[in-house]
Amino acid sequence: MACNITSGFTLGCRDNTGGVRKVFILGGSDGAVTDVNRTDGAISEITGSGTFYTFEQVKQTSNFTETINSSVENGTIFYQQDLTLQFHKVSGSFQEMVEDLGKNPEIYVILETNNGSEDNAGRYFLLGQYNGLTLSAGTGQTGTAFGDLNGYNLTFSGQEPIPAGEIVVASGDIDDATNVSAIFDTITFG
Repeated sequence: MACNITSGFTLGCRDNTGGVRKVFILGGSDGAVTDVNRTDGAISEITGSGTFYTFEQVKQTSNFTETINSSVENGTIFYQQDLTLQFHKVSGSFQEMVEDLGKNPEIYVILETNNGSEDNAGRYFLLGQYNGLTLSAGTGQTGTAFGDLNGYNLTFSGQEPIPAGEIVVASGDIDDATNVSAIFDTITFG
């Protein structure tokens, strides 16, 4: 059986940048992604419940990596998703949040990249669509010198049967209420 390839890849303008602008994490046991409408790899609708909470990131400190894991012998393929985030300022309240994130068996994340269009709007991707992510590693530190990091580096990991899907946003920011209502059903942003 041959799988259809329906398009190629062309080089575009050099308008690409790296990095993570912010992430939105679906809150706790009251949140779930129940259905995702994908067309040609792009997500146009997400159904579920709960609230996505915003976690802003400092420029050039966080990243997302998706590793393709394939076995020709077994005829299998899956996508390893790893999201590393950095948070500044160690505090008791943030340590409690880290503990809560660590307890969650399925974390759904919407990632906003720095790689946007001409109007500098980011691109958005849903991570952990089928299996969720878990807090898999992390470090908290005070640093030694005045210029050292005082904060946390956290890594969220998961394995998915398909790559992270890009969420199609008409225009503007994803946490703009107009765009959210067009894409999300019963999920809100906090």
